[in-house]
Amino acid sequence: MIDMTDQSMAGRICVITGAASGMGRIAARELAKMGATIIMNDREVEDGHAARADIIRLSGNDRVEFVACDMGEFDQVRAFAAYVLGKYPAVHVLINNAGLTDPEYHLNSDGHEQHMAIMHLGHYLLIHLLLDRLRAGAPARIIQISSDAHKAGPGIDFDDMVCDRIWKGGRYANFGAFQAYHRAKLAMVYATYELAERFAGTGITINAVSPGYFVGTNVFRHMRGIMKLGVRLVRPLFTDPERAAKTYVYLASSPDVEGISGKYWEHCREKETSPLAHDRAVRDRLIRFTENALGLTR
Repeated sequence: MIDMTDQSMAGRICVITGAASGMGRIAARELAKMGATIIMNDREVEDGHAARADIIRLSGNDRVEFVACDMGEFDQVRAFAAYVLGKYPAVHVLINNAGLTDPEYHLNSDGHEQHMAIMHLGHYLLIHLLLDRLRAGAPARIIQISSDAHKAGPGIDFDDMVCDRIWKGGRYANFGAFQAYHRAKLAMVYATYELAERFAGTGITINAVSPGYFVGTNVFRHMRGIMKLGVRLVRPLFTDPERAAKTYVYLASSPDVEGISGKYWEHCREKETSPLAHDRAVRDRLIRFTENALGLTR
């Protein structure tokens, strides 16, 4: 179990996406134990309400909210942000945790492939929408939950941003899901580097996290066929989600990382990202794509 409760988060407002289960739920629980006010979201509504009740019971802290939101649907992201803006004068911590690996090909209502929509585009939009509250909460911290999967592929294919080619016209593709996941997690690293530069001197920091390869959560629950069997067989070797989530809590609360920005972390230590992540021309092109897709202007 994580034990960082000696560090007070009283008076701190923490927003955590995808917190109905897994590492987001663990981080919400631990930060609530430390006295933080927690606003959780998830598209799994029943699990989200159950998580809220469980966190309140375990932490003794009733300042925990759950708001239904699919981070892959931009109208829902805007509605969630509007809720936060309407209720809270500041945000001190934003943990962009929502994610999935799904072999079924799916586009969101704006025509974007679901992995990229949920993990990169939706979170980039949420940062933009909450920026004034993060400024009001400065020193404020943004934590991007990426993955070492960002290293496990050839990078962004700007000629196939909807992933038609990797699904090859089919409805299901386990390989397609992993490649889409790779692209989305790499996009989150690019965004971390970009926003760390933009936020320099503002009191807002942003860092990316690798929870560790193959964490024992339900992120692989949609896998099918031989991949589903493979996940089941190797699950005993997966990283403990309690250990993985410790980095979330550390980056959200520790005075040791005050002012540190634009870094990549695993198990509370900095580590190197893929050489792909340092290609400035690709980063610039991705940010242009992102801001055009979301209708944002510089």
